[in-house]
This record gives sequence, structure tokens and C-alpha cells, in this order.
Amino acid sequence: MSDTNDMTEGLEKDTISNLAGILKKSSGRLNILIKDNPALSISLGSNIQLNIHDAAIFDGVGSDKSDVSLFDKLKTAQKLGEILNSNGLSISVLRKGKKAFTIGREATPTISSILTGSDDIHIDSLTQAAKLGKDIIKKNTKE
Repeated sequence: MSDTNDMTEGLEKDTISNLAGILKKSSGRLNILIKDNPALSISLGSNIQLNIHDAAIFDGVGSDKSDVSLFDKLKTAQKLGEILNSNGLSISVLRKGKKAFTIGREATPTISSILTGSDDIHIDSLTQAAKLGKDIIKKNTKE
């Protein structure tokens, strides 16, 4: 069973690496509106920026009450950060225009490396990261 997990993990890593290669060559901006109001802006380049204007964009995402632990989510984020870094890419997640965290090449962790266990994840603003988390949870529990 370990061989199957290793093979699946290898395929996932290859897929993410291929996607990272495509993103590295891409540039541009995408704005998503909900009821004529900005919900999400995506800027492509070597530092991909995801600016979350309205957490309603995540309605229903992750609401299946899965038993994925915080440790498993962090492990996934660490792997993503390593892949992005090795491909020279970063993702910055912003909440209403203010940086919350950065994953990948441009991550410059200080104390956050102790919290995340990774040099490829940087919490730019604990306040914005916490507010973003609350926004998403609030939108997913309204149903």
C-alpha cells in the first residue's frame, strides 16, 4: 500500500510541477465578480496574487466536514510551497488588498517558520490571515 501512496503522491507532484511551469510562462489578470461586486482578483506572473475581496467565492468549498486535520493541511501547504519554490514561483494571498500570507519563492519566514515548519510559507499578517480564515468559515457555516 505504501508503493501506491508513493506513486499517487509522485503523480500529484508532477501535475503541480507541470501546472507551475505553465503559470511561470503566463501573465495577466482575472477578476471574478459576484452580483457585480468584486469577489476574487488573480494576477499571474512569477508572484501570483490571489486577492480575496469577498469570501462568498468560497461558498460550499470545504463544507463536506471532512476529517482532514490541521497537520494534514499544513503538510499539503508545505509540499505546495516546496514545489512553487523549486519552480521559482510564489503565491501571495491577500484579503481585501492586504497581504495575509505568501507561499513559495518569495516567502521570507521569520517566526512563521516555527509555526508552519516550512521555509516556503510566510505569514505576512497574522491579523489578515485570521480574518480571512474567519471570513471563509463564516460564509461556509451560513447554510
